[in-house]
Amino acid sequence: MNPDSPPLKILYRDAQLLAAHKPEGIATYRESHGRGADGLKELLEESLNQRLFPVHRIDADTSGLVAFALDPKSAASMIRAFREHKIRKTYSAWCTGELSGSGSIKTPLRKHKSKETESARTDYRALKHSRGATLLEIMPFTGRFHQIRRHFDSIGHPLVGDPLYGNPESWSGFFKNAPRLMLQAQSLEFPHPKTGKIQIIRTKIPLSI
Repeated sequence: MNPDSPPLKILYRDAQLLAAHKPEGIATYRESHGRGADGLKELLEESLNQRLFPVHRIDADTSGLVAFALDPKSAASMIRAFREHKIRKTYSAWCTGELSGSGSIKTPLRKHKSKETESARTDYRALKHSRGATLLEIMPFTGRFHQIRRHFDSIGHPLVGDPLYGNPESWSGFFKNAPRLMLQAQSLEFPHPKTGKIQIIRTKIPLSI
């Protein structure tokens, strides 16, 4: 591997699936018809000498758990499970300001590069407050473009470190190091493509600041 590539942390592997922790700042997989920079998929394929099949993705600015299938049949099963809302996704995030309790944001969101809107739902639970921000556990029911980021911006609590929807003045003093989007994919709960049994995969890597 390129010595400048980020270290790869594999979280789970069996005959059908592989899950790894994606650092912030790299894509889930290479886009732009193969002309872009390597993403997590390409880095893993190079390291493991094995083809991977994407079944979902998270934003480049977002860190956390990403799963890949190891064969086309398992990939089709996972993609179908995502489409049918059979996969439970959990994220951690810091939002600006103080939120308490739990809630559900159901503001319709405009489709990416379109004037049309579509339904969207993000459930959340506040965990603690610190330095003018709130640590959240987030469960998105739908998977719209930048859904979590846009939904919390819509209620006046954009995510800490969000370069698109946030305001740097609102998280001034939050970071010990360089600012980053404080959003991380923490876990996936899903029916295994081979056995059908519920499988839970989590990352134990903290959402560091």
